[in-house]
Amino acid sequence: MSQPHLLIVEDHPMMVDALCASLRELLPSTVFLHAGSLHQGIEQLSLYPNIALLLLDLNLPDAQGLDTLQAFCDARPHGSMLVFSVINSLEIRQMCLANRVAFLSKTEPVSRLVEVVLQTLCSSNHLPPPVSLTTPLVAQESAIERMQSLSERQLHVLSQLARGKKSREVALALAIEESTVRTHQISIYQRLGVKNKTQASALYWQWVHRLGQHHA
Repeated sequence: MSQPHLLIVEDHPMMVDALCASLRELLPSTVFLHAGSLHQGIEQLSLYPNIALLLLDLNLPDAQGLDTLQAFCDARPHGSMLVFSVINSLEIRQMCLANRVAFLSKTEPVSRLVEVVLQTLCSSNHLPPPVSLTTPLVAQESAIERMQSLSERQLHVLSQLARGKKSREVALALAIEESTVRTHQISIYQRLGVKNKTQASALYWQWVHRLGQHHA
């Protein structure tokens, strides 16, 4: 089975980071593409006509609401599409229904979006049926709750790691010893119940999205 391509059309960098971090954990072979506008999204569709799933926000710099949805429905009449937006009007839902486009409100947690993405890819035969879609998500939700047990310093360390910084760079940014950063890493992984920086980062970005938290 070839690597599925997933296109995220979203102009908010933090949302894109959260989605990619969450999905990469469960879809390691997936190629993630990103577009920050309608124009870029249409261009990506022309470059990659066999995209397995288009994940679409309706509020873009160069298009809004129904206009955005209509443009992508015209550009992608038969491929799988999932609208993930704060816009939740009757007109939007009716257009989604008429074009067989899935809809999910942005008020839902990222874990719910991940579940729907997995289900969509499985139903379109781009992924083999997993043993369970909910078990890893439940485990992630439990780990997200444990984010609250991290100290303020640990959250600052994790936020730096989640942005791809190395231990030495985190130490410089926070004016602490590199050995202290490594000690915090061990404690963070233990509290979150994860094994590595990738898993911890994925949980951090989910937590940022769900609770609106942010640590520079």
